Amino acid sequence: MSGEHPNALAYRRTADAFRSADQVALAALIAIDVVWHVPGTHPMAGDIRGRDQLVAWLTQLRAKGFWLTEHDVLGNDEHVCALSIMGAQRNGVDVQTRVVSVFHYREGQQLERWFYPEDCAAWDQIFAE
Repeated sequence: MSGEHPNALAYRRTADAFRSADQVALAALIAIDVVWHVPGTHPMAGDIRGRDQLVAWLTQLRAKGFWLTEHDVLGNDEHVCALSIMGAQRNGVDVQTRVVSVFHYREGQQLERWFYPEDCAAWDQIFAE
């Protein structure tokens, strides 16, 4: 990870904070006016607006057995691209898909995120009730 752009490192810290449920770190790394664009036909799809709403959404997601691992993270002064595998493991569900996420960063904080899952059916299962 050494030599990575500071925004790529900020993304990695954000993912680690999510995994460890570190709300303080998430608040420092995510802009108060953040917007996440979540695709799909599942109940959690749509635009998530604002840090408080996003933290609540992430808490709900964690309860669904969600996990992610990064394959690669690339960044510059304005954007980060994360190549990940995302999935969920819970009673009756064990699914995963590769996902490309594109982020807009401002002053080291995540401002906006777009998800592009490879397998839309698997993606919807990750978020299903």
